[in-house]
Amino acid sequence: MLVDWGNAGSGKERLLVCLDLQRGSLGQGQAPDGCLVNCRRLLAHARHEGWSVAHIHSRKPHPRDAAPLDGLQPLLSEPVLYRSGPSAFSNRAFCELVEGGKVELVLIGYSMTSALIGTAMIAFEEGLSVILVEDAICSVVLDEETRGAIEYLGLKAARPFVSLACADGLIGAPRLRRVV
Repeated sequence: MLVDWGNAGSGKERLLVCLDLQRGSLGQGQAPDGCLVNCRRLLAHARHEGWSVAHIHSRKPHPRDAAPLDGLQPLLSEPVLYRSGPSAFSNRAFCELVEGGKVELVLIGYSMTSALIGTAMIAFEEGLSVILVEDAICSVVLDEETRGAIEYLGLKAARPFVSLACADGLIGAPRLRRVV
């Protein structure tokens, strides 16, 4: 179920979790249409609304690939944490950041089948609310059909653990409607 969230929420502080939004996440010339635009829009919205923001990076990329993608660089006040496992919870500081269940996680980023799903499942086990922003999840693979299949399976696997939302719904942007 895709939900329009607008500005309403669970009453908990929102934490935008930017997972693996690093240059090494993109292959040569690959950037899914709309995904990075929505990631940038959500990051700007989160900052404007006063949400907490955490940037979770993979330790795996070569140092030249570890830099954040253009327009998704962290502010000095935003933590940059490095995950060593398949979820943000592989970083002790992230665990401390979310302990107590006082935040609602809003997940965007790359690595749909690993980092996002792993983070969502562990958050669920910890009793945390999770919103997965399905149009701000970038699964880069060689062809569109394979990418679509991976995203579909990832969303199916995550559905029991998360609420699904779209960027416009979280931002509260008006949707264009087609009148027939």
